[in-house]
Amino acid sequence: MLPLWVLSVRAQDGGASPSPAVQLPGGATIIYSLGDLEKMDKIELTRIYIAKLTRLYRILQYLPFAKLDPKSPNDLKIPSTQANEKSMKVMEEALRDYIKTAEGSFSTIVPYADKKQIIDSILFLQAVTNKVELVGLGMSQLIY
Repeated sequence: MLPLWVLSVRAQDGGASPSPAVQLPGGATIIYSLGDLEKMDKIELTRIYIAKLTRLYRILQYLPFAKLDPKSPNDLKIPSTQANEKSMKVMEEALRDYIKTAEGSFSTIVPYADKKQIIDSILFLQAVTNKVELVGLGMSQLIY
């Protein structure tokens, strides 16, 4: 899995020849280079920022289970009881509501931010998400 780590470093190095955005295996994350982001307008950058933030919200909640996108308690290797299924459903609904609110607010206000700050925020979220995904895949030894 070292290539995932290499991709996250490449995305931040802003080398002279910008590489195109890279889709990681499984469709989890798209990696953007500094060059890619600098070519975009603030509206495109805002959409990417929101997508990066949303992905991080989604995967952080199940990090202790080393499962990035569980669909049921069985995916988490916990008993599939009514209480556990209800807890997961409540968490998913709360997250969905929060994301909907955040998307609406951020879509309105983020374009007013400095373009460089939006780009820096995207690259930061991208790096954090990559590390969280590695932990979620049981690859924590690569990042500690």
